[in-house]
Amino acid sequence: MATKAIHLASRLPRIATLAPRATPRAYTASRTLISPARAAMTSPKTELVYFSDTYQTSCEAKVVSCEPVEDPGDDGVARFVVVLDRTVAYPAGGGQPSDTGRIVGPGGVPFAVATVASTKDGTVTHLGELEEEGAAPFNADDEVTVTVDADKRLLHARIHSAGHLLDVAMTNIGFGPDVMVPAKGLHQPDQAYVEYTGKVEGLDKDKLMADLKAEMNKLVSLGGGSAAAMMGYDEAAEACGGELPSYIPKDSTPRIVTIVPDTAGCPCGGTHVANVKEIGSVDVTGVRVKKGTTRVSYTIEGMKDHK
Repeated sequence: MATKAIHLASRLPRIATLAPRATPRAYTASRTLISPARAAMTSPKTELVYFSDTYQTSCEAKVVSCEPVEDPGDDGVARFVVVLDRTVAYPAGGGQPSDTGRIVGPGGVPFAVATVASTKDGTVTHLGELEEEGAAPFNADDEVTVTVDADKRLLHARIHSAGHLLDVAMTNIGFGPDVMVPAKGLHQPDQAYVEYTGKVEGLDKDKLMADLKAEMNKLVSLGGGSAAAMMGYDEAAEACGGELPSYIPKDSTPRIVTIVPDTAGCPCGGTHVANVKEIGSVDVTGVRVKKGTTRVSYTIEGMKDHK
């Protein structure tokens, strides 16, 4: 796994870490597609290596703790929760699933990481099991190498980026935040959608789906570099069109992602492609309106049921 991950990382471009070039109109001020704690935190307990480079899939780290899971489960396999001082593994959040991968320490026995999570204080936990029965778990201060599944990382980044691209397309075809405000989303290989607060009376769902599909694929075809950066509160608000969601503390330095140049940014802790061309073909598969919420579903190449 490690060889494959490093090889893929070495041949892909890196996501830009510069602020957007212009102050665009706002369309994501109320967006809550990420964990508020992760979006706003200024000094997480665990250094998040993927924040600066989506395509880095391996890093060196030091073990902070390795604790056994009290209930091993029906199979009786011993599982552990590993905390590191830094990690390249993305913890599940904001509708995006976690990375999976391996941690290899001094003993050379791989620790298979099944899920990655983040606590409120920014501590990232890696849940998994040693691949050799009876192998000794990690000790504090052990130096280890963390590697994630590179193909899965890129797919997740493409799906999440497509969710942000959907917001841009909504605005471009006349359904911006003055009509429908992005509220939450899901960005997983088997299902992806963004929900918007608000509805349009007499909405032609088929036309909306067709118009969105055309606009999103046009944006993909045109391409454009995305940007991600930690910003001071005022700078972040300007990058997002003039305001930030209420859950972002005013003394924080949120991470702002702008998926298309010269459009409004969005507080986001997820992984994203460096250029929207990497998203590939997009299909808008459904529009559901219920109790004042409009859900727009989509798929991209590599997702289940994409046509």
